[in-house]
Amino acid sequence: MLAMSESAENRGSIRTCVGCQKEAAPGELVRFVLGPDGAVLPVLTGAAVGRGAWVHPTAACLAPAAERGFSKSFRTAIRTSGAELAELIRAAASRRVVGLLAAAAGSKRLVIGGAEVDEALRTGKARLVVVATDARAAAGTREVEQAISSGRARAWGTKTELGRATHRTETAIVAVLDSGLGRALSTAIDWAHTPEPGPRRPVVEHLPTEE
Repeated sequence: MLAMSESAENRGSIRTCVGCQKEAAPGELVRFVLGPDGAVLPVLTGAAVGRGAWVHPTAACLAPAAERGFSKSFRTAIRTSGAELAELIRAAASRRVVGLLAAAAGSKRLVIGGAEVDEALRTGKARLVVVATDARAAAGTREVEQAISSGRARAWGTKTELGRATHRTETAIVAVLDSGLGRALSTAIDWAHTPEPGPRRPVVEHLPTEE
């Protein structure tokens, strides 16, 4: 999750999670709005207007938010489940990942391919590395291993999915060269792995490693 910034420390920027009732900076919470059909929808870009409700994207908060938190916040009966909320967040976050990768590529702040990523890491230009979950070899270089250990790497999608996001047939690894885009992409990928409440938890896609 993003750390609380100075601007988020003032009381006007603090929000309350409808699941756990604890206060947090907006960057740590997902905002939901009430759609015209009475269903709640996550908004990850801050573009939607109107009344919203905020929740930590965690299993511990999504379940109570679905049971009573959203109904209380929106002052109307909301019929949903923690599992449905988690799936909505994962889908919205994955769409945001694709959009952020496209933005980074369009502004020439994205490098693609193992050699290019290693060079960006060696020169200190890489702010975030994204590795496809089925690209073990790409995660095995010294530079990428250091990025993983320092928390500057995330796993997202398959090589085909990462390739589609970067307008290629397949892409194993990319590096974002912009700090703001890197932070936004890191959070979006974390939220794309939002766990589902209940006894059966989905398997989180970890960074690929050699066996």
